[in-house]
Amino acid sequence: MSAARTTERSLLTALLAELAAGAPVAVGVDLTHIPSVGERLARLGPRWLGDQFTVRELRELDGVRNGGHATLAGRLAAKEAFIKLLTPQDDFVLHRDIEILRASGGAPVVHAHRSALAAAGRRALTSWSVSITHQGDWAAAVAVGAPALPAPGTVHTHHTQEKRS
Repeated sequence: MSAARTTERSLLTALLAELAAGAPVAVGVDLTHIPSVGERLARLGPRWLGDQFTVRELRELDGVRNGGHATLAGRLAAKEAFIKLLTPQDDFVLHRDIEILRASGGAPVVHAHRSALAAAGRRALTSWSVSITHQGDWAAAVAVGAPALPAPGTVHTHHTQEKRS
């Protein structure tokens, strides 16, 4: 099993433990129309890409030969899903502050910066994961996040911890 899959499986296990303990888990979902992303790119060009993606993301995206618009749409869907996960009330989270990169095994990894990191902090989210898929003209993404796991030997119940006997 690759390191990325092991990490993904560990995070999923941790999130399921949080759910079982009654801790708040946040979820965000987005669906993006791939041809619309291609049209937007043709209309707005490289400047639009620079507004949406970091330099590291753009370098990665430059390496995508086949399915470039599908990959762009998937990354944008992941950013939108992550914003929905954060549920910013009076905050504005910039797409560029959410960086979606590929782990060595190919799985997407979210790096939160500036406004996204601040919003995650306000929600007390310390771990998150995102999954991206493409089918036909659509790209979809799901983002899941949770607060820090309690220390072993404690029960975590809605932001309070009790010591087990």
